[in-house]
Amino acid sequence: MAFIALQACSCAASAHHVKTILVINPAEVLSPNAQLIDHAMYEVFSESSQKVEILSEYLVKHTDPPSDLELDAIELIAKKYHDRSIDLIVARGERALNFIERNGATIWPGTPAMYYSISSPAIYWRPNSAHISGVFVDHDYAANLALILQLQPDIKRIIQLVQSSHNDEVQTLHTKLNAIATARRPDLKVETVGQKPLPDMLKLVSSLPADTVLLAMTIAGDRDGVRYSSDEILRSISTQASVPVYGMRSSYIGNGVVGGHVMNLSEHGREAGLLALQLLNNPHGGPYTQISQKTRCVIDDRQIQRWGLNFKDIPADCDRPFHIPTFWERNAPQIIAFVLMTAVILLLVFGYQWQRRKRLKADEEANRQRTALAHVARLGSVGELTASIVHEINQPLGAIMANADAATMMLNQQSYPDHELRAILTDIRDDNLRASQIIQKLRVLLSKRSLESKPVSLNEVINTSRSLLGNLAIKHHVTLVIELAPDLPQIMGDSTHLQQVLINLASNAMEAMEAVPPAERTLSIKTEQSNASHICLIVTDQGPGIPTNIMPNIFESFYTTKAEGMGMGLAIVQTIVDVHCGRIEVINEAKGGATFIITLPIAKNCART
Repeated sequence: MAFIALQACSCAASAHHVKTILVINPAEVLSPNAQLIDHAMYEVFSESSQKVEILSEYLVKHTDPPSDLELDAIELIAKKYHDRSIDLIVARGERALNFIERNGATIWPGTPAMYYSISSPAIYWRPNSAHISGVFVDHDYAANLALILQLQPDIKRIIQLVQSSHNDEVQTLHTKLNAIATARRPDLKVETVGQKPLPDMLKLVSSLPADTVLLAMTIAGDRDGVRYSSDEILRSISTQASVPVYGMRSSYIGNGVVGGHVMNLSEHGREAGLLALQLLNNPHGGPYTQISQKTRCVIDDRQIQRWGLNFKDIPADCDRPFHIPTFWERNAPQIIAFVLMTAVILLLVFGYQWQRRKRLKADEEANRQRTALAHVARLGSVGELTASIVHEINQPLGAIMANADAATMMLNQQSYPDHELRAILTDIRDDNLRASQIIQKLRVLLSKRSLESKPVSLNEVINTSRSLLGNLAIKHHVTLVIELAPDLPQIMGDSTHLQQVLINLASNAMEAMEAVPPAERTLSIKTEQSNASHICLIVTDQGPGIPTNIMPNIFESFYTTKAEGMGMGLAIVQTIVDVHCGRIEVINEAKGGATFIITLPIAKNCART
C-alpha cells in the first residue's frame, strides 16, 4: 500500500503547543457520510482548548506481496516524516487500519494510533484489535428487525448478506440475528449468505418468494478480481432483487434499500474526536475501545412506493431524506387558500341570502301594513260616501218597489196586457242588477287584500268611480270635470288600489276648497299620455294651494294639517304609486289651487322587483 497525497489543515491560530494528527484514508473518494463524520470530529477539536493540526494521507490498493511501487512509496513516506513530529495516527476504516498494523511501527515508532468508521465484525475477528485504541460501530439488529416486521409483518424468512471472507464472522453474525429473530417470532427463519461472485448473488436474489426480505449487513467492493464500489454492488442487488432489501449502514440509504436503523454518524464522529483528544493528552494510556451504538431510523420513500408498502406503517421518528410529498404536502398552501376563499365566498353568499330573506320579510311586512292602511283609509272614506251610497241604492230600490206595486195592481184587476207586465218585470230585473253592481263596487272598495298586478285601464278605473266621485262632489258643492284621453294604453296595476288613490286625491281636493265660494269650486280629473312609455293622471283643484313650508312633508305618514285628520291619505297614495313603478309630484298653480300629477309606466315598461 502506498501514499499518494498530503493535505494539511490547521485548527489553531497559534503554533505554540500545537499537536499534529495524521489521518490515514482509504483510496476511495470520501463519501458524504465520511465527510459528515469528519465534520463532527473537527467540531470537537475546534471546541477543545488543545490546538490541533490535521494532516491527511490517501491510500492505494495493497497487493500481496507488496509491489515495488508500494515499497518505494513506504520508503518515501518514511523520509517525509522522519523529521516531522506526529502526535497521533488515526485510521479511517479497515484498509487504513491494516496499513497501520503493517507499517506504523516502522514509519512512526512509538506514536499512538487509533481507528474509527469500522464495523464491529471487522474488529471482533482482527487478531491485533485489542492492542490499538478505537471507536467501532455495533449495528442494532433488534431495532432493524422491529422495523422490518412493522413494514412487512407477514414475512417468513430473512436472508442476511454478509460479504466477508471470514467464515467465523459470517457464522457469528448469523447466530446473533437468528437469536434475536427467534425471540421475537419463533416461526421466522434466518439465513446468512457469505462471500459470493456477483453473478451468483444477482441470480440468488432475483427469484426469492414474496415472504422473504434481504438484510444487507456488509457489502464488499472487491469481487472476482474486479474492483467495484459497495454502492454499485448494492444498487445491482436491489435492482435484480424480487423482494425488498433493508440495510444497516448509512451509505446504503439511497442505493436501493428500503431503510434501516443506521449509525448516527455525527455522534460517531464526536466520539472519535473525543478519543483522539484523550490519546493526545495521555499518549501512553490505553488502549481504549469504545462502541458507537446510537442509531437512527432512515427510510427511502421511493423504495416504499416501489414495493407497495404502506406509508402509514413508517415509524413517526424515522428520517425520510427521499420523502415523496403527498398531495396535501405538495399543495397545502393552495388548498388552504382555496378553502379560505371558498369559506369567505360561502359566508358572503349566506350573508346575502340572509339579508335577502330579511329584506323580503320586511317587504312582506311593509306590504301587509300598506294593505291594512289602505283598507283603513277606504273604511274612513265610507263615512263620507255613506249618503251618496244610500242615495244610489235608494234609486233602484224605489224603482223596484214602484214596479212591483204596479204589477200587483194589474194582477188584482185581472185584466192586463202581457207586454206591459213583461216590461215591468224587465225594469225590476234591471234595477235589481244596478243595485247589485252598486253593492259589488262598495264591497270591492272596502275589501282587504294585497295588491294584484295585472293589465288595467286607468280610464276604466276613473269611469268605475264616477258615481262615487259624483256623489262626493254633490256633498261638497264641487263641480266635477273629467277629461279622459282616448285610446290610452293599459298599465300594470291593481284597479282597487288605483281607485283608492283617485278617491283620496279627490276627497282631499274637495276638502281643500271648503273656504272657496261654491260657484268657484271646480275639481278637474284628467288623463293623458305624456310620452311613448308613460301616462299621467292629473288632479287639479281651485283651492288655496299648499303652503311652501309644508310642501316637503305632505307625503309623510301621520303628517296632517287637519284637526281631525290622521295624516295617512297622501302617504298611502305615494306608497301605492311607488308600488306601481310610478312617481307623484305636486305643484301650486299660479291662479290658485294645487295640481297632483301621477306618472305611471305603460304595461310593457313596468317591472316590479
